[in-house]
Amino acid sequence: MKCGMMEAEGTVYGCECKDLQMSGSRSKVCQMCDVGEDETVERVVLECERMRMVARLGVRRVVGRCHSSFLTGHLRYSSSTSLSLTPQPQHHDFPHPLLSGQAASRWLLPRETVRCLHTGEGNCDQVTSSTEGQATTTTTSCESCVVKEVVEHWTRELATAEVPEGDLAAQHIMAHILGIHRSELQRPATAETELSKEQMEEVDRLMTCRIARMPLQYILGEWDFHRLTLKVAPPVFIPRPETEGLVELAIEVLREMESPRVLEIGCGSGAISLALLNALPQVECVAVDQSRHAVRLTESNAVQLGLKERLTVVLGKVNKDTRPPLPHSSYDLVVSNPPYVLRKDLMGLQPEIMMYEDLRALDGGKDGLEVIKAVLLHAQHLLLPGRTLLLEVDSCHPYLLPAWLEKQDLHLKLQKVHQDFNNKDRVMEFIKEI
Repeated sequence: MKCGMMEAEGTVYGCECKDLQMSGSRSKVCQMCDVGEDETVERVVLECERMRMVARLGVRRVVGRCHSSFLTGHLRYSSSTSLSLTPQPQHHDFPHPLLSGQAASRWLLPRETVRCLHTGEGNCDQVTSSTEGQATTTTTSCESCVVKEVVEHWTRELATAEVPEGDLAAQHIMAHILGIHRSELQRPATAETELSKEQMEEVDRLMTCRIARMPLQYILGEWDFHRLTLKVAPPVFIPRPETEGLVELAIEVLREMESPRVLEIGCGSGAISLALLNALPQVECVAVDQSRHAVRLTESNAVQLGLKERLTVVLGKVNKDTRPPLPHSSYDLVVSNPPYVLRKDLMGLQPEIMMYEDLRALDGGKDGLEVIKAVLLHAQHLLLPGRTLLLEVDSCHPYLLPAWLEKQDLHLKLQKVHQDFNNKDRVMEFIKEI
């Protein structure tokens, strides 16, 4: 088993971990594997697979360019999360290996011998042969500097690299660099504009990151969600359109209440809580997440949107047995978009998701219900009688969850299952019994 494969200057490195069959959690942080404290063995294996995906896609040169320029500048959304160019001790918050300051430093600087905690051996100079002979992704800059022609050139480059919706990505990135809305690219005056040398360099840099399958949202640094523009940054979970349906349901529940308290479990960028605060001025929200990156980003978005006064952000992990201390003992609504992807489906996710987003925000365990069950167990104690729990789930969970619920003595009643815009079961609504 190759563990924590990383690459630098076209060479893939890895450490040999021979104890992946061990049970329980790791109590230390491996500098070579980027495995954080309290991460289970199963997630170690997933991280290995994620790094293999990087190698299989053959984006070594591309990613090297991203790290040396883009990742150390554009993704710096606050001083507390800026990337570092010097090796640092490992951080147990488990950021994506390609995007953490520590990992970025390994790509940019000569590697020192690091001893793997799993084997006690220092194998950082071992070349992994699994990707030898594979082609790397290369790109060519556009000879023209006219906006229309540059967009057309990069649309072709993205299509050649099999990047989905390459035309939209090229347009979004160009509009971002020009500081205009994407629709304005169709205006003749804009289409015939000549880009400066600095703008052309920025185009090359950002388009190259998209070819490396970095999500467009991370490249732009922001994304629209439910009439808000939120800052997004790796590895924090990117808000999805389906979740806007969850927000709409929550608004309907809260609309007629006076000064309701809302608890969001797993806030990510803060999308759900901030959308509720923006829509309903009488609401107060408490948002919980286990990731320091997510907590910082939520707080930053709240400040930017002028909503911080009614939001409390709590750092802590919610599982079946424990939860972090909360500012209130009871709430009118508990809402959550928890990790619900079945573990067997993780390897089939798009490279944009698998390579860059935090797996903790996706991995729902064997049946996808690991965190969902924890939320249900805590919600029965945190909700006021007659109040609502809204859970975003996988479309299979309305069929799987009732069997587990029948064995529990929960004071929660499944009220309704709501569908998303693709007519898939997406939100389960529970009411606390009076």
